[in-house]
Amino acid sequence: MAPVRYHFLLWLLILIGVSSLVPPGECLDISKVTLDAAFYPLFGCARDLVVPEDLIELYKKRIFPDDQLTCCVFRCLGMRLGIYDDVKGFDVDKQYERVKDRLSVDEDTYKRGVKNCIRNVLRGRTLNNCEKAYLILNQCQGNTITNSLNQQLNEIRCN
Repeated sequence: MAPVRYHFLLWLLILIGVSSLVPPGECLDISKVTLDAAFYPLFGCARDLVVPEDLIELYKKRIFPDDQLTCCVFRCLGMRLGIYDDVKGFDVDKQYERVKDRLSVDEDTYKRGVKNCIRNVLRGRTLNNCEKAYLILNQCQGNTITNSLNQQLNEIRCN
């Protein structure tokens, strides 16, 4: 287990990351911030991959360019969330369990749609591992991830 000072630093970084996602003038209830929120692995991956500040600023606005570094951030995010690996690809079942409470479609429709999307975005392409993960997560799960981030931000806003 990490020393207490590292836990404090980690919480400080999380709070800074969360506050940067909320427009100026809005209030956050920091008591509702958790370590498993979606922004934590995203910005953790960005930090680990030494993403430059200009890209971080885009990520905070939920703008994810299709450059190689951003592709690798998405690969890292999928791996940290346990929904993607380079051998098995995207774990539709695990992702469904993560997001089922926020979906407006039934399980079969969701899974069939994601599998069809993956097939279509990968068809006929030669991609490296980062590009493959980016296309799958961004094009086949982009709305689900964005909606999840927005819901988590709404949950920690002050009333």
